[in-house]
Amino acid sequence: MQQVLSGHEIMGKMKSTGSSDIMHWNRHRNPAPELPDRTDIFPLVCWLFIFILMPCLVIGSSVSLSFGEKNKGPLKSRNQFPPFFMFINPLPVSPITLAQGEARISPAIDYSSIFVDQDSGNWEVLVDMELVVIDLMMEYGITKNLTLSFQPVFVQMSDGFLDNFLESYHDQLGVANYGRENRPKNEFGYFISYKGHPWVMGKEGGLYPADSLVSAKYSMLRNSKAFPLELSLAYILKIPFGDPEYGFGSGHADHGLHFLSRIQLDPVMIYLNGGYNIVSDPKTSGADIQVEDTISLFVGLEYLYNPDLSFLVQINYFSSPFQDAEFSQFEEGGIELDFGFVYPLSPQADFEFAFGEDLAASGVPDFTLHFRVSYSFL
Repeated sequence: MQQVLSGHEIMGKMKSTGSSDIMHWNRHRNPAPELPDRTDIFPLVCWLFIFILMPCLVIGSSVSLSFGEKNKGPLKSRNQFPPFFMFINPLPVSPITLAQGEARISPAIDYSSIFVDQDSGNWEVLVDMELVVIDLMMEYGITKNLTLSFQPVFVQMSDGFLDNFLESYHDQLGVANYGRENRPKNEFGYFISYKGHPWVMGKEGGLYPADSLVSAKYSMLRNSKAFPLELSLAYILKIPFGDPEYGFGSGHADHGLHFLSRIQLDPVMIYLNGGYNIVSDPKTSGADIQVEDTISLFVGLEYLYNPDLSFLVQINYFSSPFQDAEFSQFEEGGIELDFGFVYPLSPQADFEFAFGEDLAASGVPDFTLHFRVSYSFL
């Protein structure tokens, strides 16, 4: 019977013997079957944006404004897929800037399950983990039109406990389990190599700093009764705090320029964001990884059920930075569906919950649970 090495044994053997044993490591794992070929995901994303946007514009064109800033969206939950997470990965945000002198602290915790097991020739990828991401976002209103923010991020990767549940869940839905059944249950694995050279050898346990974001958001257009549109421009800088050897960061700064918009059609809000991200080739100990710039597209709907409770549904798309990947999770980027709610805990504090789901077997976790509390003070 073929021996199956544990994740700890694999990583220990890789570190002790070097890249020459990559093929030996491959022989001792059970790779997942190739996912079926699919068409490019970008046209699908555009059609989904149009499908959601057009009916809301038609329905909302006849309603008036009343609830104003009680709308709290969008859900500030981003794609937590580890190979994308190390590059600049924008957070869905509103174009609304804070009042001058206003400060906001918005800690969040996300819990995700991720599984990829692919060998495309150039790339060999194993991502089998459950992931905790802690985000300590802080914002400050410099002027009524300019808000600065800082997002320190911390990550814990672990073997988790949900493999049996997810396998049963996928069986009940009649969808593929993507080869999870071929791996030992609830065993950690995070390894990426390119053309026979190792790049990432993940680290299980602990809580480690990851690459974090600094941003500036400038309001260019404010809502009026005649023209219910908010428009802002945001610059985002990714600071390389994370260790690139373990996949907590790329080792270089990235930059992004994004347009943020909100259309107010009471009691519905429509959020439309789009941007361009300039990413740098990651630091590696051997693999020659070259990446390309990415685009981000986002659409969200917020329905103000009453003055205290908003329900939200949104789609977030992020193109892949990787070249010649030859399998869907890397080559086609990620498209994630989030739905949830925002509820006020007090006049100054809001609670936000979201559930995220992979829409198209793409570079997105199987699921993400997102919790955030925002507290504002002057």
